[in-house]
Amino acid sequence: MKTVENFKFRDMVLQIGKKAIKEAQARSLANGVANVYSRDGVAYFQLPSGEITSQVPKEYEHIYAK
Repeated sequence: MKTVENFKFRDMVLQIGKKAIKEAQARSLANGVANVYSRDGVAYFQLPSGEITSQVPKEYEHIYAK
């Protein structure tokens, strides 16, 4: 059976992970690298300008070539 301590530990780990992800995403954008997300099999790109698009940027065309 789970205890309160287990839930507190889980929440702490999730909080650390979320913070690390947000920092990595910000670093990528600051370095001019798009963040890539997928939803229902569709790739979305968060460009360094802040724009979010499903259009494949030139830098990724060789990866997403069909």
